[in-house]
Amino acid sequence: MIGIRAVLALGLVTIGLATILGPGWPDPGIGLAAQRLVIERAVRADAALAALEQGVAPGLEAARQASARVVTGDEGPGPLFRTAAVLLTDLDASDVRDAAARLDGARQAAMPGAPVVATPVDAGEIASIAAQLHGTADAADAFVTMRRRAERVTGTLDEALTFLERGEADLASERVAAARGEHDIIAGWEVGLPTLPVWIGTVDAMIGAMERLVAATQVGNREDAAAAASDVAAVADDAATADRALRIAIGEGGTSIASTPLGRLADLLGRVRDARAEMAMILQTAGR
Repeated sequence: MIGIRAVLALGLVTIGLATILGPGWPDPGIGLAAQRLVIERAVRADAALAALEQGVAPGLEAARQASARVVTGDEGPGPLFRTAAVLLTDLDASDVRDAAARLDGARQAAMPGAPVVATPVDAGEIASIAAQLHGTADAADAFVTMRRRAERVTGTLDEALTFLERGEADLASERVAAARGEHDIIAGWEVGLPTLPVWIGTVDAMIGAMERLVAATQVGNREDAAAAASDVAAVADDAATADRALRIAIGEGGTSIASTPLGRLADLLGRVRDARAEMAMILQTAGR
């Protein structure tokens, strides 16, 4: 049986250790509470990030569909760009920023010097992207209008040739005049597309030859008509090159219209997903 002196001695040793170590001696309970707080706030931050990711995705998809319409679609892309803008405008990323700040505070308390938990979205960033998409709508619709003009020219000239073959020179003349009108509008289109002048030059020569052919046919000048027909055939040899130049111009121009807001949206979504991966790592490290 332990004697009274032994008990007193043990008590004195315990008191002595407490006095030496002082109140700064690590309390395991405090450490566990700090880790639990980190886990709790990381879960909340991940939930806020997941909500933002789900909110951005529909706007990005609408913007991508609108961009595709600029190059190949029959429908105007403007309404879809505006829809994308509205979807993004309605988003509020303040929860993400608050959750990241709270998590960072808990992390620094639990592990002083830990890497800072940064927010993946700046204040006003989403609203700025939405404004860009909204501003893109009119430019995109205007581009599609010009694309359709260019695509109609070849078909209009084919119709003119068909009328000539039927002996309907007056109707052929109307179709050539329509093609000339479309061409001249496109020629004055200041978009800076490097390959578009190739198409403009070739089509101008084709229309000119067709105008001479129709005029000669209308007055019954067979010699001039034959010369003009030869010119038409000669220019037709360059038609494939001109069509390729037009497709390249449309592809490059159409893609560039929304490239800035689309790039910013894709970058934002990538940062949100990276942040979620960071949340998963924090939770794993915290021993959840």
